[in-house]
Amino acid sequence: MCRAIMKKTKTDTTPAETPHDILTRFMTEKKMRKTPERYAILDVVMQMKGHHSADEVWGMMPESFHVSRGTIYSTLALLVECGLLYNHQLENAMLYERAYRVPAHHHYICTGCGKIWDLQDDSIEQVASKVRTPKFKKMRCNTYIYGVCNICQAKLARLKKKMAKAQQTTMTREERRFAKIDEELSKAAEWFK
Repeated sequence: MCRAIMKKTKTDTTPAETPHDILTRFMTEKKMRKTPERYAILDVVMQMKGHHSADEVWGMMPESFHVSRGTIYSTLALLVECGLLYNHQLENAMLYERAYRVPAHHHYICTGCGKIWDLQDDSIEQVASKVRTPKFKKMRCNTYIYGVCNICQAKLARLKKKMAKAQQTTMTREERRFAKIDEELSKAAEWFK
């Protein structure tokens, strides 16, 4: 419902609504209380860049506002419902990202360190728009590309090299010879694929 309000303001000639206006309108429509804590949390998340957990948002709160974790979680859910935040359910955490005046985008996620990067690629939207979805109205598309970042790749290569060196010192001469033959056979098998 709130997303429709946001789209409407983009096409009107009236000035765009602020996040406070959008939240106020949404809470009025839902007959919800307009508490100072909700607006304080809104102010914090509208200033954040990147992707943050609820605990990180809680840590960014000014000391003048003593809010519970429960208030943080419920307000973040409200801001997602209102269309002011995106939420990303990852393997071990829910991360939040500002949605207000942020173009649609996708994400790279490193399975090594858990970092998340934005990916701008219109071809993903083009493919998603061509997907037929009978009896289902598409609203937005999120794509997550999981892999290993260059920093984690370098760490893995160093670890693998260190483990191989440690293994070499404990191997007999014959075991090293067979390991080398096995490695050469693996390379040859890859080349023939």
